[in-house]
Amino acid sequence: MEGHLWEVASPDDVLISDLQRASHITRPIAMLLAGRELDAGSVGAFLNPTLADMSDPYDMPGTREAAQRLWMAIRRGEKILVHGDYDTDGITSAVLLAWVLRQNGGDASCFLPHRIDDGYGLTPDSVEKACQDHALLVTVDCGITSLEAADFARSRGLDVIITDHHEPCEQIPRAVAIVNPKLPGNNPALHGLAGVGVAFKVCHAFVKYGREQNLGAMDTDLREGLDLVALGTVADIVPLVHENRTMVKYGLEVLSRQHRPGIRALCEIAGVDGIIRTPDIAFRLAPRLNAAGRMGDPSEALQLLQARSMLEAASLAETLDQHNKQRQAIEEGVLKQAQAQIAAMSDLDSRRTIVVAGTDWHQGVIGIVASRLVRTYHRPCIVLSRDSEGQWCGSGRSVRRVNLVDILETCGRLLTRYGGHAMAAGLSLYPDNLTDFTAAFEEAVAQILGIEALKPHLDICGYVDLGEMDEIFFEELKMLEPFGHGNPEPVFATREVFPDRALPAGARHTRGTVSDQSGGRFDFIAFGRTVKELPPGPWKIAYTPQI
Repeated sequence: MEGHLWEVASPDDVLISDLQRASHITRPIAMLLAGRELDAGSVGAFLNPTLADMSDPYDMPGTREAAQRLWMAIRRGEKILVHGDYDTDGITSAVLLAWVLRQNGGDASCFLPHRIDDGYGLTPDSVEKACQDHALLVTVDCGITSLEAADFARSRGLDVIITDHHEPCEQIPRAVAIVNPKLPGNNPALHGLAGVGVAFKVCHAFVKYGREQNLGAMDTDLREGLDLVALGTVADIVPLVHENRTMVKYGLEVLSRQHRPGIRALCEIAGVDGIIRTPDIAFRLAPRLNAAGRMGDPSEALQLLQARSMLEAASLAETLDQHNKQRQAIEEGVLKQAQAQIAAMSDLDSRRTIVVAGTDWHQGVIGIVASRLVRTYHRPCIVLSRDSEGQWCGSGRSVRRVNLVDILETCGRLLTRYGGHAMAAGLSLYPDNLTDFTAAFEEAVAQILGIEALKPHLDICGYVDLGEMDEIFFEELKMLEPFGHGNPEPVFATREVFPDRALPAGARHTRGTVSDQSGGRFDFIAFGRTVKELPPGPWKIAYTPQI
């Protein structure tokens, strides 16, 4: 891994021994868990998470009030509008909440904004467009910064419930209830919930309140909705720790049953079969669901997840697959143009950031292009395109140590709008401010990142002998799943490794066998390295162990 900075964890040996004794686990697994700041008291819950251990939904401020108002709407026969977002997290959030409300007699409909026509999130225009004779507006995965829109909805006579997981501003909307784990008073362990995780908490509170007050929900099994939670949580790249980990673990089991016709049709067209794992969501299912909102109408993905027959679902899945192919082609074109701009930057080697802009770049792909640029150039990247009003509208992706929302806040005077997460955010600005923003963005990040930080990092759990990775180790490794952001697949390192055999694998890869002095011997594959490019042994290798 030439060019990579190897960051090898060195957890305390005493803690590793304590974990081994307390949990009867192998040293490599104990080393990994110690490096992830788990102790003997918490490792059991991490390795064996249960739904019963999840927190009371009422512990999240606003959930009880939201549940009470939702049941009131059902008793009164009021129409409820669930306002979601156009990505997988927002879509699954809307489907989940509407499903639970309808199961209990609620007259609930869903609205998802069109990326091009409506823009992001809850706006006065989306309220005007979506709310007809509704009495209650509930947002999912959006709304926490939509002060004007919430006031407009209230002026139209609607009660408003905000459920969101994005970073709030100093001022929050006026509403009947606001549920957001990032607001003060919330359990820090829940700060990483995706929008669909917040929606699940609201649904849990709704069911609990209905049963307490003898209003209903006696037959509602929320576990059947965990497939939607797994989809949205993995797709939104939130940390798979705490309750996210629990919901995704059990949600993958529900997802693998494919009990929804839409899920089954999506899996068939994506080539996903058997036990579904997080990479299947990240690289096969979510891109097709997202493609609806990126290329066309996000309601097509909504209709797919709500489909009641395979006949209906198969047609919608085919449409999403075509959208995804179109997205891939457009994305490659924008990426090439962005890379051409970067190649023309004379100061690229000294820059801590990249800002590129194209007047006709498709809004639906600029976030993906920003992610790909970060993977290539290892620094915060922002990709901008012109919107219908002539403003630069874009998407940014970041690297660790750089909270993108905090950085954009320092540039706020130059922006008309911004918001999002530490690692991903959206923004808009007037054309005349582009040069000043690019300079301010660079200056703010340069105060945090040195030049050496622009190299790719390789996080390694520690040094082990190959002989330590036996059958018991691999059984324990399964207990660490689901892997994803915040709980990555482990990388170990071993010194003094000898290549016993090395053969070409395709045009650019190498496969063979390695061993060390502990007696361990494993097959290996080195991607992107030909036999001629590999040095003579002994090696010091970093690798991911897999069966």
